[in-house]
Amino acid sequence: MCSYFSPTFLFQPIELLSLAAVYRERGYGSPILLDAIAEKKTTQDVINVIQQISPDFIISLSGFECFEEDVNEVTTIKQKFPDIPIILFGHYVTQFPDILILNTTIDYLIHGEPDVIFGELLDFIYNNKDISEVQGISYRGEKGEVIHQGKNNRIPNPNELPMPAFELLKNHYYTEPFFPKPYGLIQSARGCPYQCNYCVKSFGTKLTMLTPENIILQIDAYRDLFGIKAFRFIDDTFTAVPNRVIEFCKLLIEKNYNLKWSCLTRPDTLDPVMLNWMKKAGCVRLYIGVESASYKILEYYNKKFDIDLSLNSIREAKKMGFELMAFFMVGSPIETIEDVKQSLRFALNAGFDFITVSKISPYPGTELFNKLRDDIDFSALPYRNRFKDENIELRGYKFQRYFLRNFYFNYKTILNLLSKPRWYMTQLPQNIKSFLSFLLKDTSQKDRNDFI
Repeated sequence: MCSYFSPTFLFQPIELLSLAAVYRERGYGSPILLDAIAEKKTTQDVINVIQQISPDFIISLSGFECFEEDVNEVTTIKQKFPDIPIILFGHYVTQFPDILILNTTIDYLIHGEPDVIFGELLDFIYNNKDISEVQGISYRGEKGEVIHQGKNNRIPNPNELPMPAFELLKNHYYTEPFFPKPYGLIQSARGCPYQCNYCVKSFGTKLTMLTPENIILQIDAYRDLFGIKAFRFIDDTFTAVPNRVIEFCKLLIEKNYNLKWSCLTRPDTLDPVMLNWMKKAGCVRLYIGVESASYKILEYYNKKFDIDLSLNSIREAKKMGFELMAFFMVGSPIETIEDVKQSLRFALNAGFDFITVSKISPYPGTELFNKLRDDIDFSALPYRNRFKDENIELRGYKFQRYFLRNFYFNYKTILNLLSKPRWYMTQLPQNIKSFLSFLLKDTSQKDRNDFI
């Protein structure tokens, strides 16, 4: 499961497209992309495709909550095609290479940022490069031992990488709620300079960025291939460097493409000058990572911003005409219902159009996981990641439902939704159905519940 998937979102698998571009640039032929999530293909469907095309190797990305399912799928494929090398990458692959090599038949694991490492692995596959020279991988030795080679070093300049192979996409599958199609997805930066302790930093804390000119080239490619009407930046915090954002916006305004776009941001990065340029350049939606409006909880998450100043900045963005969607998180061991109520009041006073509320899930590789390790029942395979104290788990679900119910059933939110353009109504039923099914199910159920 690449990138992000929920009942109402489906994003292009940028990670795989980037590696396909490396393959293409190395001159090894034409890569084939199979997005089984987007195309709703079963395991047997995937096996049939592999039988038909007979690939030299298969590379895939592992997810988080679906980690075990991803590994099982890849293992099933390997059992069916034992002679086809299989390569896997992703955060958990980097965290648990020994477990994967010892308990599966996967051939090679790529650690961390995969592009350069993948290129070296291709030289081994096609040009008889000595496998011992490939850095940043794990694999099985001749005696069955686990071999780790090199570190997963960051790529200092992503502008030197080839543009993702967008031409491989069946782009009509991809969308985000209440946005026109055709739709595009762009990663203009890797890494996150902030120190929130709950966040998985797949690329680390060093921020590396595409130039504004290179971002425009990716937009041009999407337009030429698919005639996109909207796109989104998938960067962890697109607004981290305001001057770069402003420079990009000026270039996009010059193009006069009339595209709608959205991005992820933090409440303490909403510079008014930058927002003004973003609005002129077609940005219509901001996804704001708030997490909590309790200073106690923000301190616990090591997420530092001034709540009052941030509330004013968000209100100003609302006045400027941005559609606002916020991320909140509940269920930490120290959180009380009063903390949740503070966040709820903040959400209502800010005037957010939509919110999503997730239950805290400390992931391995984060400082929060290390802090809570003795309190967490974790296993990579079979996959488990939950608090040992069932009361903490259940309280998190109750807080989640309380927050969502009291936000979306508030008269301010209802009036705001009713004021939306008429074309919103065509997508609302699907979102409402998913939302109500979550609110009505038993709190002991642990199914995926990411939705907007």
